[in-house]
Amino acid sequence: MGLTKEEKENLKEKIPRDVNGILENYELPYRMDGIVIMNTAEKISFIGNVRIHDPSKVNMVKMEIESYLEKYGKVVINLRDVVPCCEAPYTYINFHIDYKVNEE
Repeated sequence: MGLTKEEKENLKEKIPRDVNGILENYELPYRMDGIVIMNTAEKISFIGNVRIHDPSKVNMVKMEIESYLEKYGKVVINLRDVVPCCEAPYTYINFHIDYKVNEE
């Protein structure tokens, strides 16, 4: 059984709220606005990202976010260091959750 539209919408609000709570715990100013939901016949995917401007907190935040997201399915997290021209450098943490639709 897959997720209903209401369950997907609830997760679309809950995941960013909870990830933002993790960022607040580490006193990080950047907040996640939302996530993207992608539907296929085999799975539902949730995709999102956050910015971490404090390099000393990147690994701790990554581990906590990954641990939290694993309850929703298979998680893939990628890190990328970004040095923009007009703001402070940051690490971009991108996550992808595959929520498997049960096969009948």
